[in-house]
Formats: sequence, C-alpha cells, structure tokens
Amino acid sequence: MNFIPAPTANPSTESMVKSLQHWWSLAGVELDYEDQPSALLASEPVIVPRPAPAPPVATEPAPAETKPPVHNELLPAGYDDFIAWLANDPGLVEAGWSKHRVLPEGSLKPEVMVVSALPEKNRHGDVHLFNPDNQKLLEKMLAAIGCDSDRSYRASIALSLPVDGRIDERHWPSLKKRLLHHIGLVDPKRVICFGDMAAKIIFGEDMLTARKNKQFINHDSSKTEAIVTFHPRILIERPMFKAEAWKDLQMLTRISAP
Repeated sequence: MNFIPAPTANPSTESMVKSLQHWWSLAGVELDYEDQPSALLASEPVIVPRPAPAPPVATEPAPAETKPPVHNELLPAGYDDFIAWLANDPGLVEAGWSKHRVLPEGSLKPEVMVVSALPEKNRHGDVHLFNPDNQKLLEKMLAAIGCDSDRSYRASIALSLPVDGRIDERHWPSLKKRLLHHIGLVDPKRVICFGDMAAKIIFGEDMLTARKNKQFINHDSSKTEAIVTFHPRILIERPMFKAEAWKDLQMLTRISAP
C-alpha cells in the first residue's frame, strides 16, 4: 500500500496564517502576551501585584562639554624672563608630558627664525630642537638663502615631546598665543615654519595649502614675512621634495651679506 499522500496544490499565505492561528487556538493560546505572569497548571490564575512606581528623582542636566580655556596669564615682557618662565613654570602645557624641556637658541633680531612644532630625538634618545643630521641640512638650507647659522634663531612651538608625538588641538590656541609673543620678543626679519602641525597651529592651514604662498605673522602690531615648507627630516627621508623646498625658500626676501 502506498502511504505517500497525493500531491496537493500549494497553500496560499492567507490559508497558512489561518491554519497557524487555528492551531494556537486549539492549544489554548488566545493572546500573544499577558501583563501579569500566570501558572499554567494552577486552578486559579496567580495575580502578582505591580510595584508602586518610584517617585521621580530630580537630576541635574549633564554639563555641556567645554574646551579648556586659553590661559590669559600675562606672559613675561622681557626675553630673559620669558625664557626663564619657559624653563621653570610648572603650569605649562608640556609639564604633563615630560620633565625635559628643550629651550630655543640663537641670536635676537635674527635674519631668520626657524619654528618647528616639536623637538626631536637623536639616535641615542636624547631630545634636541633638531637631531644632528637634520641640523646639518637646516644649515645648508639657511646658507642657500644667504643666512649663516649664527644669524638665525631656532625654536619649537612645544618644548617637550608628548608620548604620541602629537599636540592635542585643545592646546593649539594657548601655544599659538605663546609663540606669537615669543616671535615679538625675538624680532626676526623672516620666519621659516617647518611641517604640517606647525602650519596648522600658526596659520590654520595644512602644510601643502600654506606653502603655496608667502605668509605673514602678525604680532605686537608688527608683521613678519614667513614661509611654510618641509621639515628637514622629511627631506632626508624623501630627497625628491628638496626641489619643492628650494622653491619655498625662494619666496623669502634674499638675505644680504652683513
């Protein structure tokens, strides 16, 4: 005897839904949920009283996220006092990064002031404004525009190296204010700004945008011509950029012999 049922037409979706509802009804299920729990085997339903609602708790609105304020401290007016303040003040941004601070160096009223964002380490881990290899290339770059190294001044925007090698954007305004004051005390004729981070802090533009034109730095009612170009480190790692850096240097007014 053949127990295979004869093939039937495919049931419609509507008939399948009705069949499923009918099956659940036969099983005694008439609601998809109940507000109160019940014991299926008890003769009477178990009523569990709902707990009284808790009184509303007064909450204060969450404080809005704020940026750290730009310090409005009076920066030392004299150069020597300013350098001593950079070396010793415990409230500087860099105090939380490292105990070692790299101070600027060079002559006042220089032909060129060189600014980078951060100091850098040499092969032995010591921190300097520029490591020996980059310092040699820097001297060649200055000589190419007629400037001896003893007629220059070198500084970094931040005095210490942060762990991740970057300066958090929340610190940029205070560091820029400090740098502009620094430039005013040094009184250079020209400024060379090295690298992308320094360009963003000083001019609010990335390096590739800022280097397209000669820049000017306004400080203490004065205006100093400036350029943005590649850091010597990048020029050593990628010599193909040296021609581009030479174009940047040519935008500066050439320095005459002393």
